[in-house]
Amino acid sequence: MKKSRQASMKRSCGSIGFVLAALCASAGISFAAERPPVAATPVPTEPAQASDKLPMVPPAKPGMFTKQKKDADRFHLVVAGHKFTSRDDIEKYLAYRAAELTMEQKASWFTLAESRSKGDTAPVPKRDPAGLRYSFRMEYFRPAWRYKTSASSAWKTWSPFAGTTFISDDAKSITDFEVSADIVLHKGQMDDADPLAFEARAVSDLLINQVSPPE
Repeated sequence: MKKSRQASMKRSCGSIGFVLAALCASAGISFAAERPPVAATPVPTEPAQASDKLPMVPPAKPGMFTKQKKDADRFHLVVAGHKFTSRDDIEKYLAYRAAELTMEQKASWFTLAESRSKGDTAPVPKRDPAGLRYSFRMEYFRPAWRYKTSASSAWKTWSPFAGTTFISDDAKSITDFEVSADIVLHKGQMDDADPLAFEARAVSDLLINQVSPPE
């Protein structure tokens, strides 16, 4: 009788344990279902990287830079303006545009075709295998000039090869000017010994922070 009662109690405890386990499991499932979703931890963002691009030269106003294709590889370039600053500033801008045009045309270097006349006294540059290279021969980039002054509406000309003083008139009286050059585009290996040869990328990199369009 005693053994029967103990067995009955064990069965009751087992049933109660089973019921409790089921309730706990049910409560656990319900708790998990009702638990609010955990907010995702924000991933720290990398600081914005500063642009490594060089400052761009502002575009020229209409008519201030013109290019005329003479043949497959030759271009006539003109920079025009009304406010004369300095010969160096304006010639550097023309050289920069020559370099940019060369790269736009898928060429890598250009030569300056000097416009000489009878009676010019400046010596023709000689080939110099030991001379400066690439963008460091800017003294050989010598375009031609013409200009007007407030005293006269007629155009005057000046050649860098004539041996005369640059614009003998008072620069403040200049009302219009044009500086021009003919360049020949080239691909492949640059002729390092030619003082009139300019590597387009090197010239652009040298001048991009120094030039702006004339006014």
